[in-house]
Amino acid sequence: MSLPEKIETRLFINGEFSESSHGKTFDIKNPATLKFVAKVYEASEEDTDRAVAAAKAAFPSWSALSPDQRAPYFKKLANLIRENNDELAALEAVSMGKPMGGFFDAYACAAKFDHYSEVGYSVQGTTSVQTPGFINMTFRQPFGVVAAIIPWNVALLFLANKLAPALIVGNTVVLKSSEKSPLTSAKIATLVQQAGFPPGVINIITGFGNVSGSILSHHMDVRALSFTGSGRTGRLIQAAAAKSNLKQVMLELGGKSPAVIFEDADLEDAVKQTAYSIQWNSGQVCMANSRVYVQDTIAEKYITEFTKQIQNIKIGDPLEKGVNHGPQADEVQHKAVLRYLKMGKKSGDLVLGGGAPSDRDGYYIQPTIFTNTPEDATIMKEEVFGPVVNINVFKTEEEVLAKANNTEYGLYAAVFTKNIDRALRFAKGLESGTVGVNCTSPALGKDMPFGGYKSSGVGREGEPLYSLNNFLEIKTVVIKIANSGMAIHLRVHFEFSPVPGPCRYCARTGASCRIATPRRKRPYYHVTEEEYQCSMRILEYFFPDQELNIQTLRSLANDASNGTLASPVCRQTHSPSSPESTSPSDEETPQEADPVVESVNDLHEPLGCMMKDSRGRYRYIGAHSEIPFNAAVCSLGDESQPKSAIIRPPKIGSYPPGLPTPTPSTVDEATPGDHFYLPPRSACDHYVSRFFEDVHCTYWLYPIEAFLSRVERTYSATAPPPTSSWMCSLYCIFAIGAANFSAPPTGTDRRLGFDEKSSTDYIALAKHLVPEVYDEADIDSIRGLAIMSIALENLCSRVSSYLYMGASIQIAYSLGLHRDQMPGSGQTMEREQNRRIWWTLFILDQEIASRGGSPTLIDERLLKIDTPLPSEQLLYPGMHTPLSWLSTSVSLCRLKREIIQAVYPERSTSAKTLSFSTISNLLLSLQKWQQLIPPHLKHDVPSPPTYKRAVAVLHLHYWGSTILLCRPFLLYLVVKHKTLSSSKKIWFERMGKTCIDAAQKSLAILQQMGADDTLGSLTAFDSTCLLRIIMIFILAYAHTKMNHYRSNINASIELLRTMQQIGFCKMVTEETPMRLVDLGITEEGEGAGEKGVLLDDDLIAQLWGTLDPNFMSPLQAQYGFDLSFDDSSSFDLNSEALQFTNLDESIVLDPGHVFTGFDMR
Repeated sequence: MSLPEKIETRLFINGEFSESSHGKTFDIKNPATLKFVAKVYEASEEDTDRAVAAAKAAFPSWSALSPDQRAPYFKKLANLIRENNDELAALEAVSMGKPMGGFFDAYACAAKFDHYSEVGYSVQGTTSVQTPGFINMTFRQPFGVVAAIIPWNVALLFLANKLAPALIVGNTVVLKSSEKSPLTSAKIATLVQQAGFPPGVINIITGFGNVSGSILSHHMDVRALSFTGSGRTGRLIQAAAAKSNLKQVMLELGGKSPAVIFEDADLEDAVKQTAYSIQWNSGQVCMANSRVYVQDTIAEKYITEFTKQIQNIKIGDPLEKGVNHGPQADEVQHKAVLRYLKMGKKSGDLVLGGGAPSDRDGYYIQPTIFTNTPEDATIMKEEVFGPVVNINVFKTEEEVLAKANNTEYGLYAAVFTKNIDRALRFAKGLESGTVGVNCTSPALGKDMPFGGYKSSGVGREGEPLYSLNNFLEIKTVVIKIANSGMAIHLRVHFEFSPVPGPCRYCARTGASCRIATPRRKRPYYHVTEEEYQCSMRILEYFFPDQELNIQTLRSLANDASNGTLASPVCRQTHSPSSPESTSPSDEETPQEADPVVESVNDLHEPLGCMMKDSRGRYRYIGAHSEIPFNAAVCSLGDESQPKSAIIRPPKIGSYPPGLPTPTPSTVDEATPGDHFYLPPRSACDHYVSRFFEDVHCTYWLYPIEAFLSRVERTYSATAPPPTSSWMCSLYCIFAIGAANFSAPPTGTDRRLGFDEKSSTDYIALAKHLVPEVYDEADIDSIRGLAIMSIALENLCSRVSSYLYMGASIQIAYSLGLHRDQMPGSGQTMEREQNRRIWWTLFILDQEIASRGGSPTLIDERLLKIDTPLPSEQLLYPGMHTPLSWLSTSVSLCRLKREIIQAVYPERSTSAKTLSFSTISNLLLSLQKWQQLIPPHLKHDVPSPPTYKRAVAVLHLHYWGSTILLCRPFLLYLVVKHKTLSSSKKIWFERMGKTCIDAAQKSLAILQQMGADDTLGSLTAFDSTCLLRIIMIFILAYAHTKMNHYRSNINASIELLRTMQQIGFCKMVTEETPMRLVDLGITEEGEGAGEKGVLLDDDLIAQLWGTLDPNFMSPLQAQYGFDLSFDDSSSFDLNSEALQFTNLDESIVLDPGHVFTGFDMR
């Protein structure tokens, strides 16, 4: 049969065929003729994720079907496979060289689907009544999304072996076919579509193992994976599963199968079977008997007959009739077999074959026989996967059994003898998953399991229930039943209580009502969406500062019933007078009343403080910034601090600093035109190198190759004059790379080619170009202003940095980067660059705004963002940024924004309640983010040296977000420790421990960065992280007086001192020890210094209580919220909400306990 006119080569995802997201394809060549057959679309990381997501979405509805409802799909697919047998045979012949004359795969595949269509009800659990007072049982339930990775040698059979059992028990599947023979799997996908399988139940992709296979192995949503293939790949999959979610893994791997021929065997039958085993499918079978051991008394005759049998093989084009031996699958396999043949000729005696036939062009190998090969030879130890057999001679049973087992493989073994005792001895003694007696591979027991010993695999497939069990979880259910005297009464209701339905919503919409709970009174929870929205709007109007959850609503309802509800505060006051609130009744709460919400209501001051800059202007700083929190910590116990909302300025330097005004010569050098000032090329290369290593690894703005090419053109005398935006970017990069703000204006470093400009000079040059940059308003303008923002922030020019960041984002808005807009002539690569720039701005905006205490300029609550994350297959992020770093960082950035919006909202003087569930859910979201990050981005996974900074920064952001969420509770605990009730103290201490744990983890990462020489001073990030954890350790030391917290402070200070003393790092290094002395914490002695106040809980609490409530210190400003415990489990130490952090319990916050050490990992 000839090939069909149209061969399907696309990916089958969610019931539809689509090309790969990056458009990449690979060629399939006919191994017999070397002619082109088809271009097949290669699945990308994005495509693989999409397939898993489709399977995940389809799982609930597919698993809800009964086996009877799933079976018709199987039957129809089986019939379609049989109808398309000839086409499938032709596709297999031209893709991997299997002769059509021996093609049985399609019918075997169809038989598997027929078989499994009828076995669904055989999946049953167990029950037990052996535990008095209990009825116990097990459930067998599907995993969910399972992955199947199949080999190329018998693709259809392995496809059915994995798909059919997984699907019939309720799983959904993503199947990856081999890149060597993908055409039959793609054809099956068309038949799956014709059979009407629901979208997403079966997803079939193809591609290379290091992309799609790796993604499936690491994927957190894949709960089980079945793989057949090489031992090397199997080990990689098992390691990936261990590093990700410990998914269930079934492996059927390679073999080096022995066949043992005793002198009493039926020699003719033994010759035929063993010759067919090694020749079938051109020897490309994992269980082929590639080692044959013949007893010495019949060895000569056996080898003669075996050689004759092999010589009768007809080699040729697999599409021709009568051919029973085709080529190897592809060039890779062909070369691998030839390499083994070369080694075999050196170690053993060649009887037949030994190379490629000279009369053919394809990837053919002559069936080859070696004899007398040493047992330790490579060809006797490793799987050749070709038509190559080694025949050796033995004398005794003991000798041959030891030789047969002398391998790391154990998939199949065979023994030929008429002695039943000997046969059973060998069946028991051979270390193999399957043993054939008077038969050899590919003979198998249809009703038996199949799998390997040792390195040949993990788990079994087959009957009676092995394949089904591979795709089922076991759940134990323990049911306690009532005891009455000696009898146990178990009431089983076969009729359900009638449900008075449908509810109003279902009645109005016509949906079927599945609510199985009897109505109690009036069903207020059965309302339409419109009724619910109207009710919530009314409640929000009358209670604008309440978080309206079930507990607060119950509390309001109870107060209304008891007549104790205070007059609600409307958003518009109709009368200047406000009635006094009614005090709660002291009467006993009725027995059936719902629990009243408890809250921490001591502090109601608004968040936010003011800080005076070096120019005498007061600047607002939001409470989510590090600045007011650090000021609050540094003001603990200080009676001399003014009772005001003003944050005291730093003791050293002026902020913002006075940058040099551009001189006329400088202005001329930065004036747009034919000439811009450029440093010596060696200095330029040094500056650029520093920028890309320390800054660009996390703030991607340029493709490195394109950037270096532009630099080359800028230095070229023949190139056209550069734009002002490009030169502004370049000057800002020079400013960062030349950063040494304490150096004289003229550099003297010979390595840098005597650059006459300093870092601040370059800032001045860049600033002079800003008007032109605004006018150009192009992509380079965005880059230049963003880099200017990074440089100025490190110069401690907080406001200027924020303004330039805003200008950069506004230009991005004007160019439509937030909506993924491009002109019709835009190139794909340009679009990918713009996407990456947009999401870099998204991260930078969050960081600069957060550190400065200002609102972000990109707010997804108000702005629709259509820009997808960039494809890293099209645009490589560079040697300093790992794959998936940007997408992972963006997801964490969004979490951080949620934390700021929930815990640090900008609001008026009216207090707002923070619910316990809100805080715990945010913590759980952070923990989930950490669990789901790609394995290569985990901090404990070794990474290339160029990636170490980016990975460390990612984890510092994570622990910094945890501290941001928890630090108010730690500070509150220190300030109000003795006034907290014991029940609330449990939760505050847990949050405090979480905060300290995050600081300890951050310190460990920063110390590792110091050891790896990846700590940097070119941005404010590293110094901010160190200052942040110092403040946390100060609070821990203030509360517990434990010296190891002081040691952590000292270790952090030492890290600061090892960094290059420039910019913000220099200020923090000089300022922090002075602040510590003010607090009575010295580096040398264990006692307090002569200056400062030694921190003490009683003193802090006393000062806190005597502060004038009409004025706000930074300490008070941090705590303008109520915390509402809306879950009764919030005070239970064993509740799930208190188990989210996996903390080391030796972190002690109660001063009455003794510290025993903590885990710094």
